[in-house]
Amino acid sequence: MKIKWKKDKEEMAGAGKKEKKILTPAEKKKRRKRIIMGAAAVCLALFIVSRMMTPETLPVVMVRAAQTATLEQTVDTSGTIKTENRKTYFSPLSAKISECRVSVGDAVAAGDVLIAYDAADLQSRIQEASLQNDEAYYTYQDTVDKSNADAAEYGRSSHDVAILEQQVEDWKAEVRALKQYLTDMGCFLREAVNDGHENAAEEYQSKIDQATNTLAVKEEELAEFESDLAEQKGIQNSTEDTMLTANGRKQIEATKELAAMKAEKVKEAAAQVSEGLKADFGGIITDVKAVEGSVIEESGELLTIESNEDVCVEISLSKSDLEKVHEGQKAVITVVGREYEGTVTRINRSASKNDKGASVVYGEIHIDNPDENIFLGVDAKIKIQGQVAEDVIAVPLEAVNVGRDGSFVYIVNNGVMETRTVETGIATMDLVEIKSGLNGDEQIVLNNSLGLEEGAQVTPMEG
Repeated sequence: MKIKWKKDKEEMAGAGKKEKKILTPAEKKKRRKRIIMGAAAVCLALFIVSRMMTPETLPVVMVRAAQTATLEQTVDTSGTIKTENRKTYFSPLSAKISECRVSVGDAVAAGDVLIAYDAADLQSRIQEASLQNDEAYYTYQDTVDKSNADAAEYGRSSHDVAILEQQVEDWKAEVRALKQYLTDMGCFLREAVNDGHENAAEEYQSKIDQATNTLAVKEEELAEFESDLAEQKGIQNSTEDTMLTANGRKQIEATKELAAMKAEKVKEAAAQVSEGLKADFGGIITDVKAVEGSVIEESGELLTIESNEDVCVEISLSKSDLEKVHEGQKAVITVVGREYEGTVTRINRSASKNDKGASVVYGEIHIDNPDENIFLGVDAKIKIQGQVAEDVIAVPLEAVNVGRDGSFVYIVNNGVMETRTVETGIATMDLVEIKSGLNGDEQIVLNNSLGLEEGAQVTPMEG
């Protein structure tokens, strides 16, 4: 039996070897292709079945519930401390400076002596101005007296000229008449002589002799009148030239008054600085032009004080800041680690370019409670307190969009995207006040980065 089984096994093995077909390379390639296509078909079938068995996946959007909050709008910026009260002192008179008691950067209090004048030089300036006043006064008086005398002489000579002119005219008329009379008598005399009328000739001759004597006297008197007239006219002309005109009188009066005013001004100025030039208010010396031992001219620049008691911070505001900042708002100012209270007092009405070329609007914040630790020119940090909205509906700033019809937000309502038009109020760094358009219980889409439209089905996820 055992031998037979072994034989049968060998025969079967031999039969199997006879049935196996040897494949060609083309047949082997075709066989592999059928195997791969079959495997792919199985995979595809498995994928389709798995998709049919898996529910649809919706886009995920980050949402957050609208909230009730109190919003306080603030503007954080920086600026530079500067004075609100700056005074440059000028010398009230021309005088010698004996001592300059301050330097740039010194702190001074109201009433401190800044500059001392030379006392002897001040007295000399007073005396000089007084002498100039006296000179102007006496010159005025002398000119007026002389003018008055000339005016009187002019009046007298004018009167005499008028009389003498009349006398000259009268005497000239008499001389002309006498000359005509002598001519006529000469004709009568020649006729009488020619006619042999001796008695008539003697009578005419007598009249001619008498008239000739009278003419000589009249011509002599006429010459005297003409001489007197010329003399009086000369006096009249000379006094008229030296008499003060109305404008001339005003001019010397003004000169006299100016000298008097100058003398009084020098006297007052000298008294003002006799104990030194004093500070009108407390502050910092920021410029000194006075030189000890030199003579400063009247109105010459001496020094400059900038108050450290009346100070402010100069700030620059962007276009967006202008919507939040208004005059009268309060601010907290931090200078060298110390905090001060402030008030917005000024906002320029025109923009300027800053160092980077950007358009900004400059403003000022008055420091309400300055102290000795305030330094002019240093930088300060400012937090301006703006509007406050209490217990209002607020949403994240990133959730508010702006469209053609105004502001709107996306919400998710039962898994569907919707848009809500809203009216916004004040905004902080994180939240925006919603005045209308929301009830406060909506799911607000934080950011529609997928560009989903209203009506899209989404999966909300709290962000």
